[in-house]
Amino acid sequence: MTEQKNELYQEIEAWAQNAILNSPTWSINQLDYSEKSITVVEMIISELAEKNFSISEEQLNMISQEYGCYLLLTAHKLYGGEFYWNEEFEQPMLICCEPDAMIVLMTWNKVKGRLVGDKADHIAYFLDEFGKATFQPEKGTHIVYL
Repeated sequence: MTEQKNELYQEIEAWAQNAILNSPTWSINQLDYSEKSITVVEMIISELAEKNFSISEEQLNMISQEYGCYLLLTAHKLYGGEFYWNEEFEQPMLICCEPDAMIVLMTWNKVKGRLVGDKADHIAYFLDEFGKATFQPEKGTHIVYL
């Protein structure tokens, strides 16, 4: 891992830790980077979405980044891959299955969409679909989960 990638990994890890530290007390022991913990994040985000009228844009972005990084790190632990910075969307991404295929995961927009009340942005389903795509992808496949 290059030094730049290592720095990105450390940043993602720090944001993920912030998500855990800022989580409701009932959830902290369940946020263990497991597949099951993705559902816990969905529950937390759902609770926050119900209160979103009192969350500033700055707070929405911070929460999206923290939980987005938690989800990226969880996906990395479950499915492997490498982290890269996406200049266009200004957020980290996880790329899996290289060199035969390229399955890309970006989470910040999905978390933010769920925070502002879009129930179609179901986080657990989103990550489950990403996981399925990384399991024996067809050679040459390029999919972006955003």
